[in-house]
Parts: sequence; structure tokens; C-alpha cells
Amino acid sequence: MNEVETMPASLEVTREARLKWLMQQYGEKIFHLVSLTVKNHALADDITQNVFIKAYRHLDQFRGDGQIKHWLYKIAMNESKKHFRSWSFRNIFPTMDDHLGDLMDRQANNQVEEEILNRVKREEIVTYIQSLAPKYRQVILLHYYEDLSIAEVAEILSVSQEVVRTRLHRARKQLKKTMSKEVKG
Repeated sequence: MNEVETMPASLEVTREARLKWLMQQYGEKIFHLVSLTVKNHALADDITQNVFIKAYRHLDQFRGDGQIKHWLYKIAMNESKKHFRSWSFRNIFPTMDDHLGDLMDRQANNQVEEEILNRVKREEIVTYIQSLAPKYRQVILLHYYEDLSIAEVAEILSVSQEVVRTRLHRARKQLKKTMSKEVKG
């Protein structure tokens, strides 16, 4: 799938028009990524809003070195990290929102039996992914859910490619261990 990565020249006139274009192009993807990262629909709304506020404030600072999507993902991951460092995260445990299940069901097959089985499998996978530590959950979501390369994930998270590989390896190992416990238990 070829995504539009450059804003049309006509939108470069006002910052507001550029922001609107960014929100239309990437708003839903950023929300889904943040939602899966922080595991809370309402909080994901707030963080997504902060991502676009920050992008708006710093539009002039985007150098165009990479894709604008990656720049937005980096802002989203940094805002999510901020949440994990915050007092509220350390002292209040958010619960999983039903929105995640609904989001993943959009692509389900119309056949009832198949749809139910697919939903159960997806919910289990989401549960397993959300049981991971935030640093592992981030690399899994960016690499597999957003289909980004290891180099792109490293750039977004501001870590080396080796760190991304290590985190992916550890995350997969933890997922495999958790899933095998579920099967045995």
C-alpha cells in the first residue's frame, strides 16, 4: 500500500491546513497505536490529541529527513512514555477498554462461527501483547502492527537497531512463554 507522505503544495500555505491534513491522514493510525500501547481508550484520545498539538507546534521543525508518519509515530511513542512515567500510571492501574476488541473486529469474516473464533483469538493475542512491559509492547506494535522495519522502529524510539532486535526477541520469548502456559493450564 502506497501512503501519501508529502503534503500537497497547496496545504503548505497555513499551519492549520497542514495540521488538518496530518490528522486526516494519520489520526486513526496514531490513535490505534497509542490505544494499544497504553491500553485505555480515553487516555489514548488524550495522548493522540497531545501528539497533534505537539506536531502543530513543531511543524516548522520537521526537517523532512524521513517520513512524516515516522515523525508522528515518534511523537506518539514519546507521549506514551511520558504517560508511563507519570504519577497517575504508577498509582492508578488503567483497565482495558472494549474499543480495542471493536477495532479489531472490523476486519472479521461475516460468517458467525468464524467471526467468533477469530475474535477470541484476536482478544487473546491483544491480551498477551498488553501483558508485556511497555518497552516490549512498543516494539511489537511498531514492527508487526504498523509493519515498520527494525531501522524505522529504532529511529522512532531513539534506540539502536540492536536494542530493537533484543526487545523483539525478548518480547516474542515472553509471548511464547505466556501462550504456552495458557495452553498447558
